[in-house]
Amino acid sequence: MEDREIDNYNKLEISTVTKNSDGTQFVSVGGFNHISHIRFEFSVSELYETRLKEVGVNSNDKIEFLNIFFRNKFIFNNRKIFKLALEFAKCYFKFNPSFRDKIFENKIKFRLCEFERIYMNNVTFNEYLEFDNCLFFGKAIISKCSFNENVVFTKSTFHSNCLFTYSNFEKLGIFSRAKFHDKHKNPTALDLSQAIINGQLIFFDTILGDYKAFKIDSDSISFDKTISEGDVIPMQNKRETFRIIKHQLLQQNNVIEAEKYDKLEKQTLLYETYKNFKIKNMSNLFLLLLNKYSNNYKTSWLYALIFTLSVASISHSILSISESNDFCDGLKFIKLLNPIDFSFYSDAHSGKIYTVYFLAKISIGFGIYQLIQAFRKYR
Repeated sequence: MEDREIDNYNKLEISTVTKNSDGTQFVSVGGFNHISHIRFEFSVSELYETRLKEVGVNSNDKIEFLNIFFRNKFIFNNRKIFKLALEFAKCYFKFNPSFRDKIFENKIKFRLCEFERIYMNNVTFNEYLEFDNCLFFGKAIISKCSFNENVVFTKSTFHSNCLFTYSNFEKLGIFSRAKFHDKHKNPTALDLSQAIINGQLIFFDTILGDYKAFKIDSDSISFDKTISEGDVIPMQNKRETFRIIKHQLLQQNNVIEAEKYDKLEKQTLLYETYKNFKIKNMSNLFLLLLNKYSNNYKTSWLYALIFTLSVASISHSILSISESNDFCDGLKFIKLLNPIDFSFYSDAHSGKIYTVYFLAKISIGFGIYQLIQAFRKYR
């Protein structure tokens, strides 16, 4: 494919105005047969004034940018309100597009585009915003933005952390088939903990794993810095993000996917409790560990089966010190596994053995319950 160096607006290839079947009009900048490398600071408003008016483009027409490598800054305009509808296809942005302190009145679409980094601050989108099959190599910081219409990240890949800090979703936020991992397939972060969700979030076939998070006090200056810069994610933000996603999926009756995020939420809580360990939290830590190793937070019947058989085997071994219980007696072991069989009490005559037997029955009963819970995870 041919590469073209563009150092001013006059060298840009611009099509004639084309009318769609629905009556809307659009004009194309660039082309699919070559890559246009724009090396100067690019302004849409300046392009409109210098070139697009000449070919009859008006403020209601859509502008398509095709196969363009923006090697310098990309600016929409120098005013607060931006009215043009834009679509970008196979474009690369070396610098962050100037999404800052703007109100976008029309649709903005990016398809098969790549971003070194993207930062949006104090932006209002009154119409549809779409990132379809896009790549985000650096951090995506979306701060204090208002999505008054649907915002879409379908099939997009985030190779670094993505944060929606104090941003609000009024309608649909669609993350269908989005991927959150770096080039080595290590999980990257999605932080929705500070977002305001008035509409719904869609997570269909989204790849979001157990990404790294750190112990940061919510009252510290470091916390304020990290939720605005996104270098690291606090553990409480990670846990809240998984809770939000779980809640959204349950509202949509997607129990199967919700179980995945329920597990991630509890795993995060376990790690968070461990990192903030205090004597008064010991019972919480014990319960979280017990739920992890007894059925992996209701997700594994195999964990539950191994847990139950292990507890039964250890208990059977301890009870074998009693004359009334032979370790090699398989029937005794089966009776021990039966939560409603208490025939051992009629044979044993030691208070300590009674206590061990009683605790064994409780533990085995708990293991059986956890086994049932694991089988009912999709209830």
